[in-house]
Amino acid sequence: MTATLLFLFFLALGLFLALKPLFGPKEPFPEPPRREDLLKELEVLKEEVKALEGEERRLALARMVELERALEGWRPLAPKPFRPLPLVLALGLVLLVGVGLWRYTLPRLPGETVTTQRLEAQRLRDLAEKAKRTGAVEDLLAWGQEAYRLRVYEQAAEAYLEVLKKDPRNVEAIRRVGILLFMSGQPEEAQVFLEIAQHADPQAAEGWLFLGNIYFQKGEREKAIAAWEKYLAVGGEARERVQGLIAMAKAQATGGTDGRTVYLARCAACHGQEGEGGVGPRLKENPILKVPEAVREIVLKGRGTMPAVTLSEEELKALLGYLKTL
Repeated sequence: MTATLLFLFFLALGLFLALKPLFGPKEPFPEPPRREDLLKELEVLKEEVKALEGEERRLALARMVELERALEGWRPLAPKPFRPLPLVLALGLVLLVGVGLWRYTLPRLPGETVTTQRLEAQRLRDLAEKAKRTGAVEDLLAWGQEAYRLRVYEQAAEAYLEVLKKDPRNVEAIRRVGILLFMSGQPEEAQVFLEIAQHADPQAAEGWLFLGNIYFQKGEREKAIAAWEKYLAVGGEARERVQGLIAMAKAQATGGTDGRTVYLARCAACHGQEGEGGVGPRLKENPILKVPEAVREIVLKGRGTMPAVTLSEEELKALLGYLKTL
């Protein structure tokens, strides 16, 4: 938005400078009375004097002199010569500013709008090119880590899968592939990868977080709580959020089909206890909640990185009612 406003400002400034000479004040000049009449009389006398003689000719010439004197000082202003240089300079300035804004502010990656993010995108491209050129595990890992950090998940998946082809025991690649599978709506396959990774490296906090989410989605609350508690034990950073998830899971042990209970049981692990967002997008005050049929389809069929959620009609109806209150 800022880049667009800057571009429009410089465009307007350039046009103003280029067109200013065309709209300047006209030079003042004295305007004789009855100018049009005097001009017509002068033209008539010029024609008549050719046929006159003697005193009549002398009087006509004298009148012509009077008219010329009366009209003296009034003549149409000579048109100003067109000077293209100011226009060319102004348009050149606008072009230069436009190219600069495009070069340094337009998006290159999802969510990229500023120079810093553009530099990150360039770094990601450089890492990808190097990894594809060398095929070395360390280069592939560097590419995958950067893509995962920037949330360019397609590239992250490509990089980590290439790592596994060369080093099937690489724990980081196994864990990240599991997380990416979960985010792409394949919780069963994700569970297999994450369980292998956490068995090999139980100190990796993010693995326990996603593994807990998978168990919770499947209705295996005790296993979810155990996974989340391990996340806290190894120093996971999202402590408050995970503590809330554990408390929520324990409170749900009694069951219930009211909207909030269904939401906490099936949605809160990814979207937050109050719809504030987390792994999944923010739901609170999200415009899509105003279209129940769209929400129903997303819940039952999944979309993007969100997997389908199996609910009874009673649970779904209660959930849709609750979502309207967020």
